[in-house]
Amino acid sequence: MKILFNLNSNKHKFYSIGISHWETPIEIREKYSLTNYEIVNIFNKAKKLKIDSLIIISTCNRTQFFSFTNNFEKIRSLFTENTKSQEKKFEKFHFEISNNEAIEQIFNLCCGLDSMILGDMQISNQVKEALILSSKNNLVDPRTHRLMQYVFQAHKNVFNDTNISKGAASVSHATVLFIRNKFKTLKNTKILLFGIGQIGKITLKNISNHDCKELVIINRSKSKIRNLNLKSKFRIANLNNLKSEINNCDILIVATNSDKYTVDKIHVNDTKKNTLFIDLSVPRNINPEISEIHNIELVDLDSLQNIQDETLSKRKLSVPKARTIINLYINEFYDWEKMRNLSPTIKALQEKLHEMRLKELEEQKFRLTKNEFEKAEILSKSVVNKINNLITEYMKTEYRSSDKILKIIEQMFKISQ
Repeated sequence: MKILFNLNSNKHKFYSIGISHWETPIEIREKYSLTNYEIVNIFNKAKKLKIDSLIIISTCNRTQFFSFTNNFEKIRSLFTENTKSQEKKFEKFHFEISNNEAIEQIFNLCCGLDSMILGDMQISNQVKEALILSSKNNLVDPRTHRLMQYVFQAHKNVFNDTNISKGAASVSHATVLFIRNKFKTLKNTKILLFGIGQIGKITLKNISNHDCKELVIINRSKSKIRNLNLKSKFRIANLNNLKSEINNCDILIVATNSDKYTVDKIHVNDTKKNTLFIDLSVPRNINPEISEIHNIELVDLDSLQNIQDETLSKRKLSVPKARTIINLYINEFYDWEKMRNLSPTIKALQEKLHEMRLKELEEQKFRLTKNEFEKAEILSKSVVNKINNLITEYMKTEYRSSDKILKIIEQMFKISQ
């Protein structure tokens, strides 16, 4: 579908800068990962720079800034100065987009079209959380607020009206597929899950649907494990026993969401048993050097992105319909943007018409009784409002295809902007 309008005429353009899983390997991507504490610090710096629009999304697959701004360099500096980026690496892997491309990208992102696993809707919650954090820090201006309203409306329609997110297809699902491809059966397999944050819980749910010899869970907070509602049996192990549990398992899945390695070389013995280590964290929580240990296969998120099955194939069929829905909401936003530019003229026209009305009433006042004057004021006000509404609607219709109507109205009614 053709996009009807653009943002090129606006002083503040929509701009985005970031790195993502499409071009940036995990060993680089993890250096750009930001905590909420770090993001709030960036927000404080942004406000000192007089920036009033900024959303920061930092997930396992991307770190990306979005802003309506008239100074791209300010946003670029915030990104480079507040991430662990090296200039050469940054120039090689980062992207910068603006206007239509940036608008389309944030829609695609929230609707699951830009996820590592097509249709993985976890990103929509992450975008909502990012928007809430921006709002709490007073960095969501009216244009950003309205844009995100359309983004979430598009997400709702894509989710309800297409099959883009139907069936099990996520990083957690890809993890299970990877394991099933490696092991003919899990009946003789001991699986250790370390960490039950958001990704850990979803992975656990997928894993628990398959029979294995033993499922062991380790988490810093045992109460979180006890609150799990799982049909399959599992054993809770102490964090102090992490090393022994690791060396006795066949599959280790780590989803600890830490800024440091939670599984290091000291946790692993050089063993003859083949063991599969899966790191679902960014930054990585398993020391990559563990892959050098004999009989250990280490897999990270990037290794899982090409895992596909029938579910993903079916999802791909829904992409054209999802894009159509997205374009409809993009056009609605552009229409709102364009109509927003009419507001000063509409207000000035209304004031001009009522100024003319009041002037005429004042000239005729001596001819009328007090009662007649009051009736004339009510009637004239009603007539002028109706005329104003008709002109406004005509202006809106014409303005969608041409800016000339603005000059015509301004010249006709001698309105100066």
